[in-house]
Amino acid sequence: MITRGGDVVSKRISFQKKEEWFQFYSANGEKVNRKTEIRIDPLTKESSRIVFDPGTKFTVPDYTEEAKETSGKNCPFCPDNIMTMTPEFSKEVVSEGRVQVGEAILFPNLFPYSKYNGVVVFSKEHYVRLEAFTKEMITNAFQACQTFLQQVKKVEKEGVYTSINWNYLPYSGGSILHPHMHVLVSETPTNFQRTIITHTKRYQEETGADYFNELYHAEKDGERWIGEHGNVGWFHAFSPKSHNDFQFIFKDKTSLDDITEGDWEDFAKGLQAIFATLTEQGMASFNMVMHISGDEALPITGRFIPRLTIGGLGTSDINFFQSLHQEPLSYKIPEEVAALARKHFQ
Repeated sequence: MITRGGDVVSKRISFQKKEEWFQFYSANGEKVNRKTEIRIDPLTKESSRIVFDPGTKFTVPDYTEEAKETSGKNCPFCPDNIMTMTPEFSKEVVSEGRVQVGEAILFPNLFPYSKYNGVVVFSKEHYVRLEAFTKEMITNAFQACQTFLQQVKKVEKEGVYTSINWNYLPYSGGSILHPHMHVLVSETPTNFQRTIITHTKRYQEETGADYFNELYHAEKDGERWIGEHGNVGWFHAFSPKSHNDFQFIFKDKTSLDDITEGDWEDFAKGLQAIFATLTEQGMASFNMVMHISGDEALPITGRFIPRLTIGGLGTSDINFFQSLHQEPLSYKIPEEVAALARKHFQ
């Protein structure tokens, strides 16, 4: 390991960036220089851009009224409906039809994205604000996902591609307000999974080392390091996919069988700190992916990005740059966001 610019950096992992400057004149004739910073992802070599922040302010959305209109008899995930309005798995996969851990209940998605697609509802509460997610609520939901995936593993002997995914609130693409997650098992990797698998294998072939283990050590104690609870470490991505981009690694946990209830509790504590970080910035909605590679050499990892609207028109946070150029943009500087998040881990 070597130290560079405040970051502890692996000799094999480099954090590359370049600056582009645009010079123009304001309406009153004042010369203006604006910087765009292009950052290169240390694994995939894909780029993202840090752009000028005009001081954008965000406000946590309030869905209290929408919750009144969509809860109870109008929600298939609410307690009175969940056992009658949601489907069941085949007995071959889940003998009880559904998986239940505490208040968390997992059942099939009516509109599946893959060969196996479970939906897990966190609790009986229809509208849960970020600050109201308890450690128990989060732990139960992820344990339900773990149980389901272990059941599928008994049926699917061939290699499959697995992930746990969370859309929270409408900005994220979540179509039902009641908090829930998707767990996917597919015979075909997503583009994200394919990219991770391809590049980590290449890295291992070229260096003989596990990329994510080296990334963990390269980021730890550096400017983008946030903190860790137990076996779960958190840091901000160097080349972000959004205005915040939190990465997590389950150290030395390469299979769901390796994860204990204590690990899920530690993960939940980390999530609560990230939730507090979003709230402080006026954000609430997010997308999260947990990638379970099934490769004994790779730890379980994931990413977490906020979703939001910009300006008085409720403008989407995704424009042509992200949707067609496939180039993420961020108003926020990763190292500054990490410093904000560190406070909540302490």
